[in-house]
Amino acid sequence: YAMLQENDRSVITKDVITNFLDDSAKMGVRGISLVSDGESTLSPVFDHSVTYGSELGISMAVGSNGYAFSKARSEKVLKHLTYLRINFSAGEKDRYAQIMGVKPEAYDKVCQNIRDMVAIKQRDGLAVTLGIQMVLMPQDGDQILPFAKLGKELGVDYAVIKHCSDDEFGTLGVDYGKYKDLYSQLQEAESLSSDNYQVAIKWS
Repeated sequence: YAMLQENDRSVITKDVITNFLDDSAKMGVRGISLVSDGESTLSPVFDHSVTYGSELGISMAVGSNGYAFSKARSEKVLKHLTYLRINFSAGEKDRYAQIMGVKPEAYDKVCQNIRDMVAIKQRDGLAVTLGIQMVLMPQDGDQILPFAKLGKELGVDYAVIKHCSDDEFGTLGVDYGKYKDLYSQLQEAESLSSDNYQVAIKWS
């Protein structure tokens, strides 16, 4: 999916991001979300960016696949984040590997990373909001309920399910008419919400 919007690759250095954050703070920017079609956590200056931006008073947030996190990294950056959303487009190990295009072991690693994040947040009373997000293709409707149940088991604050946005040429071949066949499953997923856990369906 990300390859549809592939850009020319270049490296953002520590000097560049530091100057950018300094300028942002001076201009009164209130928040910055690192939510690209790539994976921001792979940048050598990711930890610095989140920490430095937060220290400047900017609300910092991240969207990630969660794989490059570790307990040590979570200990370092969670206290500097307003929210961290993990893109996690399945609820079962084999289907996660298939949909995400990774080896099955990645499922276990990301789940453990999320458990560590939740534990750190609870231990330190952090304000960061932790969530998981499923970008739903109509053919992957079998993962709606496993995904929603997994979020509850992991202890995150929310799980969001949204439709997949095709490009103007229909490259991914998303049949938007087939989403209506999944409404009952989506409503059942919503019903798993509680005082401490929200399943949010992007109906519109």
